[in-house]
This record gives sequence, C-alpha cells and structure tokens, in this order.
Amino acid sequence: MQGKEQTEFKSAVKSWLKSHGLDYRWVAEQCGVSEITVRNWMSQKNIPPLKQQLLERVMVQLPAVQQGGTAAEVQGMSVNAAFSLTIKLAPELYNRLAERAMASGTTMEGMIAQAISRLLEDEAPALTSRKVILPSK
Repeated sequence: MQGKEQTEFKSAVKSWLKSHGLDYRWVAEQCGVSEITVRNWMSQKNIPPLKQQLLERVMVQLPAVQQGGTAAEVQGMSVNAAFSLTIKLAPELYNRLAERAMASGTTMEGMIAQAISRLLEDEAPALTSRKVILPSK
C-alpha cells in the first residue's frame, strides 16, 4: 500500500485501537516489534505488508473474541481473551489449582496448556506452555 491507502489504513487502525481501549504497545506486542517502531509506522513510515496483514486479521477477528468489550466473569475468576489470555483468580481458586498441578506432577502453566489442548482436541496439535503470567500468592 502506498500514499492515500496507507494513510486511510493507519487512520482505521488508530480508530479501532481507541474503540477497543488498546494502544501502540499492544500493537507492538502483537507484531513482535518495539513500541517506537509502531509509532514510526503510524506517524511517518509505511507499515510493512506482513505486519499490515497481521493487523487487518486482528481487526477483523478481535470483535468476535471480545464481544461487549468486557471480561467474562465466573465466581472467583475473570477472563479476558484477545490473542492472549489473562485469567485473574481469587486466591482460594489459585491455591486449589496450584495444589492440583503439584499433585499431578506438573506446573500450573503446563496444566493450563494441557486443558486448553483438550478443549481444541482435533482442531490443533497439542499446545505447549509459552508465557502464562499468574498472580503471586
């Protein structure tokens, strides 16, 4: 994309970010670049084609993931999913899960990755734990 189309796309990205309560730091994390790089794209440089395709895909898919824009609530837990997964657990739930993970000889991260893999069963190969940030006790 060049010129006017690039400007229109950047404007659409800015509006979309604002409507979802997201910022350039979030874009940087999704694209695997620094926040400064994203700021340069948005102000003066062109967004590289592969990164633009990634952003277009995210902009199309995220509304379906975050309907209503709020986290799902279950007693003692809240979940927010938007290409990453954040789970906030009440201390008693956290402790129960930690005990269960220890009893089964795995980590909390490994246990969660296995549970997600079971949910997806035939749709994807088994997941491995990459980055799960859990609250401290």
